[in-house]
Amino acid sequence: MRAKPVSKATRISVETSASANLVDVSRWLLEARGNPLLLEAGHLPSLGQGARLMLAVPMSARRAVLCAVRLLEDSAGACLLSGQLRFVAHPNGSDVTMSFSGHTAMAMTSGFLYRQAHHAVAELLQLIAESISQSAITGTMRVAV
Repeated sequence: MRAKPVSKATRISVETSASANLVDVSRWLLEARGNPLLLEAGHLPSLGQGARLMLAVPMSARRAVLCAVRLLEDSAGACLLSGQLRFVAHPNGSDVTMSFSGHTAMAMTSGFLYRQAHHAVAELLQLIAESISQSAITGTMRVAV
């Protein structure tokens, strides 16, 4: 009998709120899909390195938008994180609940990156929320600094 391999990937779930509407969220996700975001080490201090944010085609419903996401190393292109972004509109308010559910990749299962994975995802969500807000105001997508 063969033993099943043990996965070293770590499950991550992080949730926050953002001042945005689902139309702005969808527009931003589609723009970011066509123009992957290049993030410098300063954008995600917990990660400590540059990365590229890759998004799949978003799926939308009446009060929600879902999108698969991968965070890749800037230099080697190895996957650091993968999962889904979920944006859910509050039925009576203007805020959106924004969450990431996924896992770290093998590259993040040891050392500093492993311990900082939750912090890096929280920073990524904050960065996305700020970028969506800026995009709604200015009409152009860019990473918030």
